[in-house]
Amino acid sequence: MSDKDIFTIGEFMQKSGVSIRTLRYYDSIDLLKPSDYTEGGHRLYSKEDLATLQKIKSLQYLDFSLKDIKTILQNNAAKGSEILKSLNDQKQIFEAKKLEIINILSDLDHLIETIKDEETININIFCAMLQKLMFEEDTKKWFEDHFSKDMTDQLFSINKSEEIDLDKKWTKVLSNIKHLTFTGAIPSSKESQQTIESLMDLMNETTKGNLDLIAEKLPSSDSFSFPNPFSEKEQVFLKKATEIYQRDNSGFKGRQ
Repeated sequence: MSDKDIFTIGEFMQKSGVSIRTLRYYDSIDLLKPSDYTEGGHRLYSKEDLATLQKIKSLQYLDFSLKDIKTILQNNAAKGSEILKSLNDQKQIFEAKKLEIINILSDLDHLIETIKDEETININIFCAMLQKLMFEEDTKKWFEDHFSKDMTDQLFSINKSEEIDLDKKWTKVLSNIKHLTFTGAIPSSKESQQTIESLMDLMNETTKGNLDLIAEKLPSSDSFSFPNPFSEKEQVFLKKATEIYQRDNSGFKGRQ
């Protein structure tokens, strides 16, 4: 065997991508022992060792334990059923990851479409939108636990285009409320009340006319926290402006 076929542990680490610590551990459990040692007792590895290490990494990819890998390498064979099971298990894992990636890409597309025309993005509103997407399944579960299946299906049967359009409207209304608070607007002012009217219309549109039913459940339920983009000051403004709107618009409740 030529010197070109022999590697120090450092060289072997660089070629294999496996840490020295891992190589020493493999040596200690007799999974992959060095082919030779220097006079000073340092480990030396061969090309054959590199091939063995590649087999170990391949079998680890299929989630075999080091103990099982050791047995497989010693026998130079494995049961077909065991390999098949590992392949199917890995397939399921990656199918789940694939679905997760598809969902993430869909959420990113959704956010891009929602904010692409905005010059300035309020980070609190943006994070609330992001949370809405991240916890969509939790939100749906909350509705399933508190309302009928027909109502839940009605609320969540919305296509992407409609959902993006709603989120754009929400972004505009929430931004207006923040702007009104920032500029010190009076809750009873015409502009404030017009914004509250837009908010109420949007809430009814989002809940598909079920706003009163949903509002009844919210005060008594702390099982799910809905995203809140408002500061304490903004919440105070919103509460006062809403009370004035409800007082002056007796037809608010149940409005379609």
